[in-house]
Amino acid sequence: MRAFVGEDYPRLIRHNAVERPHYGYIVFHAADLARRLGLQKISVLEFGVAGGRGLLNLEHHADRVSKITGVGIEVYGFDTGMGLPPPEDYRDLPYIWQESNFKMDQEALKKRLTHAKLVLGLVKETVRDFVAKHDPAPIGAVSFDLDYYSSTRDALEILLVEPERRLPRIFAYLDDIYSSDLGHVTPRTGVPLALSEFNAAHPDHEVAQLTHLEFAYGPYRMWQRQIYSCSSFAHPRYNQDVVKADRQLRL
Repeated sequence: MRAFVGEDYPRLIRHNAVERPHYGYIVFHAADLARRLGLQKISVLEFGVAGGRGLLNLEHHADRVSKITGVGIEVYGFDTGMGLPPPEDYRDLPYIWQESNFKMDQEALKKRLTHAKLVLGLVKETVRDFVAKHDPAPIGAVSFDLDYYSSTRDALEILLVEPERRLPRIFAYLDDIYSSDLGHVTPRTGVPLALSEFNAAHPDHEVAQLTHLEFAYGPYRMWQRQIYSCSSFAHPRYNQDVVKADRQLRL
């Protein structure tokens, strides 16, 4: 993997010159937003650790981005540790996802992690007491890769923690938002259903796709359509100016 070089980092992401550029994108821009808001530290989360390669990569991006931006970054990985739980019903697409898929070798992964923390258990339970148990820095970026509708539904509750525990706009990557030849994800199943229900239930929040990436970050890659913004309109810092530029147009 090519080393990150200072402010070249966004360019490396744009050209897919880093491993998992989608992780690089959400971590870098979350840290940049935090810096513009005057925050010294954030947390980045991965829901669905499985074997652990993604969490190791998230650590890697967090370390380099922290050096570039000066923002400290905590990393957390949520997983049962035992593979997928039993599917609840058809909305979890059990014809492609099965109980115990994606088991984790916990001891082997723990030996390779340098500072990321594993949050093990059913997401519905671990999200509920995450803040009390771990005292995390404000959440700035989240990767959702839980496959199921039900698990994603439960994980989205992390966006409702106290405002001081999250940025006003959280960057997110959604792995299972699109269909495949065998996995016919529809608006009434899987991750799309979890998103629509969350948005309908919480009018002060919206999880929506960032629509500029496939144009600004060409050449086109699928991950560019999987980056979302989790906006909290009632967040006390939502309206804070983060551009601070001279916007006057002269003759």
